Amino acid sequence: MKQFFGGCLGAFVGVIIGVIIFAVIISTAITKSFSDVLEARKAKTEFKSKNESSVLKISLKGEIKETARKDVWNFNIRDWLSDKDLVLSELVRSIEVAAKDEKIKGIYIRIYPFSASVAQLEELRKALSEFKKSGKWIYVYADNYFQGDYYLASVADTLIMPFDGTLLWKGLASNITFYKKALEKLDIQVQVFRHGKFKSAVEPFILDKMSNENRQQMRTLIGSIWNNLLQEVSASRKISAQQLNLFANELSIKDEKDALTHKMIDIVANEDETEELIKKKIGAEDKKIFIDYHHYKFKSKEKYEGKNKVAVIYANGQIVDYVDDSNDEVIVPSAFLKTLKEVEKDDNIKAVVIRVNSPGGSASASEKIWQAIKKLKSKKPVVVSFGEVAASGGYYISCGADYIFTDKNTITGSIGVFGILPNLQKLMEKDLGLYTDTVKTNTYADMMNILRPVQPREEAVIMYRIEKVYDIFLSRVSEGRKLDKKYIDEIGQGRVWSGTDAVKLKLADEVGTLEDAIAYAAEKANIKEYGLIEFPKKKSPFDELMRELNDDDDDEENATTEDALTNQLIKANAGKYYKDVLILKKSLKNRKVNYLTLMPYSIELY
Repeated sequence: MKQFFGGCLGAFVGVIIGVIIFAVIISTAITKSFSDVLEARKAKTEFKSKNESSVLKISLKGEIKETARKDVWNFNIRDWLSDKDLVLSELVRSIEVAAKDEKIKGIYIRIYPFSASVAQLEELRKALSEFKKSGKWIYVYADNYFQGDYYLASVADTLIMPFDGTLLWKGLASNITFYKKALEKLDIQVQVFRHGKFKSAVEPFILDKMSNENRQQMRTLIGSIWNNLLQEVSASRKISAQQLNLFANELSIKDEKDALTHKMIDIVANEDETEELIKKKIGAEDKKIFIDYHHYKFKSKEKYEGKNKVAVIYANGQIVDYVDDSNDEVIVPSAFLKTLKEVEKDDNIKAVVIRVNSPGGSASASEKIWQAIKKLKSKKPVVVSFGEVAASGGYYISCGADYIFTDKNTITGSIGVFGILPNLQKLMEKDLGLYTDTVKTNTYADMMNILRPVQPREEAVIMYRIEKVYDIFLSRVSEGRKLDKKYIDEIGQGRVWSGTDAVKLKLADEVGTLEDAIAYAAEKANIKEYGLIEFPKKKSPFDELMRELNDDDDDEENATTEDALTNQLIKANAGKYYKDVLILKKSLKNRKVNYLTLMPYSIELY
C-alpha cells in the first residue's frame, strides 16, 4: 500500500512538473513573440517620425476581406499580433488618414496576385480617387495586370509594368455549370419547386443550358457592370469608353508595347526601377522612404475618447438556420439577433450600419432577421451598406432598413423562392438493387420521402408553401421600401440587378460606400464626432480555440461533428461546385424541401 501511494504521489508530482515546464515554454514563446512584434512596431514608429517625406506602400496580395478572420488551427502568435490581413475598411481608412498626413507625399501600390470582389475594388478605387484630391499622387506597379487589377490601378497617376509583363483586357463573362445529364447518368431525379421565372438557382439541376430568362438577366447584369468599369477607366485614363470596348473586342493589348502605345500604362520599368523613380520624385534617392501599410494602418486606429459610437455589423455569407461548422462565414439568426440586442441595449451606440455581403439562404432565417432589424430601427437609425452581393435572402434582411447604400457593381435583387427534393428511387432500385417497402396510416404519411416521386397533391402543398413564402417576401420589400407590392412582383420574379440598376428601380437609395453609409448613419443620429465599434467582435486566439473545442450537444443550432467533416470533404473535392452540392446534401439529409431565397452565382474579374 505504501508503495502504491508512493507511486501515485510520484506520478502526480511528475504531472505537475510537466505542466510547469510546458507553461514556462509557452510563456517564453509568447513573450518573445510579443517582444519581437512590439520591437518591430516601435522601430517602424520611430522610422516614421524621422522622415518628413515618406510614401505609403500598399502591397496587394492574397485576399481582401470584409472582416479579419483567423484560422484557429493554423496560426502563430506573430502573425496574429502583426495583423497581416488585408481588410477593406482598414485599407480605406488608412488611405483617408494618409491624405491628411503631411509626411505622406504619395501612395505606391505593388500589385501581386490577389483576389477581391468587383464591389470591393470599387470602394478601394473610390478611396484612392479621394486621396488624389488632396494633391498627392499614386504610383502602381504590377508584373501583370488582370482586369480587376487594371480596374483598380487605372485610378493612379502613373501605371508601370515590366518589359515582359501582360495586361489582360477582354470584357466580362459569366458561366454556369449544369448537372442535369450527370444526375441522369446517376439515376438521380431532382424535383424542383419555385416562384420566379428568373430564379435560376435551380437551373443547373434541371437544364443543360441557360433558360432564355436567365440569359436575358445575365446579359443585363454583366452589361451594366462592364459599362460601369468602362466609364470609370475612361475617366481616369482619358481614353473613350468606345475605344476601351474596342480594345477588349479585338484583344488589342498583347504586350507592354501595345499597353504603352494605347496609353493603358505610362512607363515600362521593373520593380527596382519603379522604386528609384519614386525616390527621385520626392528627392530622397538615398533614404528609406517607404512605410509599409501594415504598420501605418495602426495610425488610422487612434481611439476616439468620447462616448458616441456607430456600430458596424458585418453580415457575411449564406443565411442558415444553424451553424454548419464548414469554416465558411455564415449568418445564423441566433448569433445575429444576439448582436442586434447588444447594440440596442448599448446607449452609447447612436446608429447602426449593417454591411451585407450575402447571396441569401434560408427563408425562415431571413424572416427572423428582418423582424429583429425592424425592431432595432424603432430605437436607432439603421442603415445598410451592400458589398459584393446582397441578393435574395441578403436583400430580404436589408429591405427594412431606414436607408440603403449600394456599390455600383453590387449584385442584388433576386426576389424569389425555390425548393428542391431529390428522388433516389431509380438509383436505389435499378443501380444498387435496394428496395424499400412502407406501411402507413394515411395516404401521405411518407410525404418528403426521397425514395419515390412527389405525388400531385404533395406538389400542390409544397407549391402553396413556396407561394406563401414569396408573398411574405414581397410584403417585406413593399413595407420596407414603401413600394407597391405589384411593382415589386414585376421587378422581382427572382431577377438580379446591378447596384446601379437597383437605385433606378428604388430597391436601394443611393450609390455609396461603407464609409458613406457610416457618415449618413451618424448624420441621422445627429452626432458629429463618434467612434466605430464593429461586430462580430474580433476574438483572441484563445477565445477562438475555446469556441472550436467546445462541443455543445445541447445547442440545436450547431451541426454535428459528422456534418462538419462531411462539409469539409465536399468543399475539398467539389471546388467551385461546393454550394450546389451542399444544397443537394441538405435536402438528402433533412429529407424535406428546404425553402430557399438564394442567388446562384457571382461575378468575378479575371
